[in-house]
Amino acid sequence: MRYLVAYLTSTGFAGFATSMQNMLVSWMLVGMLVLPADQAGLIQGAVAVPAIVALLWGGAIADRIDQRSLLIRIFGLAWLVPIAMAVCVFFEEFHVLTVVLFGLGMAVTNALSTPALQSILNRISEGRLQRTVSAATLIGFIVQIAALTLASFMELIGLTTVLITQGFCLVVAVLTVTWVPKTTLEPKLATSALTNIREGLRAARQSPVVLSVLTINFVALIFNAGAFNIVVPYMVKRIYDGSAADLGILMIVFYTGASLSNVIMLIAPQRFPGRLYVICQLTRAFVVALVWFAPGQTLLTALLFLWGLNMGMTSNLARTLIQEASPSQFLGRILSLFNLGMLVAIPIGVMTLGQIIEAFDTVTALIPAMVVSIGLFLAGLSVTQLWHYRSPD
Repeated sequence: MRYLVAYLTSTGFAGFATSMQNMLVSWMLVGMLVLPADQAGLIQGAVAVPAIVALLWGGAIADRIDQRSLLIRIFGLAWLVPIAMAVCVFFEEFHVLTVVLFGLGMAVTNALSTPALQSILNRISEGRLQRTVSAATLIGFIVQIAALTLASFMELIGLTTVLITQGFCLVVAVLTVTWVPKTTLEPKLATSALTNIREGLRAARQSPVVLSVLTINFVALIFNAGAFNIVVPYMVKRIYDGSAADLGILMIVFYTGASLSNVIMLIAPQRFPGRLYVICQLTRAFVVALVWFAPGQTLLTALLFLWGLNMGMTSNLARTLIQEASPSQFLGRILSLFNLGMLVAIPIGVMTLGQIIEAFDTVTALIPAMVVSIGLFLAGLSVTQLWHYRSPD
């Protein structure tokens, strides 16, 4: 139990630092530099490319080296990124290039650390994987809400203060990850990162459940996570004439809904998680359709809560299905593919939907999310084996 507490403490502080990143970069581009949506989307997509390479490499080596030592090295360097950005802000060197470098540094940090963190979680779950995943995800969302609350006040307390806090959390993450036990590795022949990636892809293709989740999750992220990441900030800025605090409130409400969904999953683990995962694709379409009408701020806030509730369920279920159905010897590499889908899909969505926003209008970019969600529900119901998958936990 103490190892789980150490793990959750470290991932909590690291999560605090990385959770505010999306809002920080989004508002820097949308609210502070006031870039058009197509330019902001292209910038966020460009930032993701090196992170994709880093994630693949991180997943490949996560199964071959001590994950604790890897995390110590990553977090030991990562705290310099927000501190460097704080120095740039202090000396009034705040422009597109510094924002790009800041976003790139934190994206690479997250990409390198995520497979190792998830592999450690699987190792210390003590046979209660679904509940452990739910607990870790719940803490992650709670930390995210706290981080977004701080980021929401960036215009009041100053962006520099927020960035220094971000760096401090990464320093604490380095110290607490040392409490996690080292990984006992079985002797293995040295293989290249590309070889390990190919093995992970081969293992994913041989498992119908894993392949289905990876595919549905990837497509859903393009149009739904992409919509949340770029449509919502531009709705706040252009339709509601809001501030960073307004965007922060919506994000906090969104992730509060996500946190509640994980409480539900923690209390009541699903015997048929694939079935609920498929149903969530359909319910999301209805929620996004209501957001499309750009209602009053009170109703919009309620809808963002429901959207977050749905997102929390789908992300938790997808991660659980992947970890339950994956061969243990390839888990780190398959998890890297799972996270690769997120890193690739969201920038694609942001770039694509940014073009739609500028070509038509802000809420039109929500229409693809509705159509695709309905299509994924039908595909999950009739084409995949997810509806009949039974959890071994």
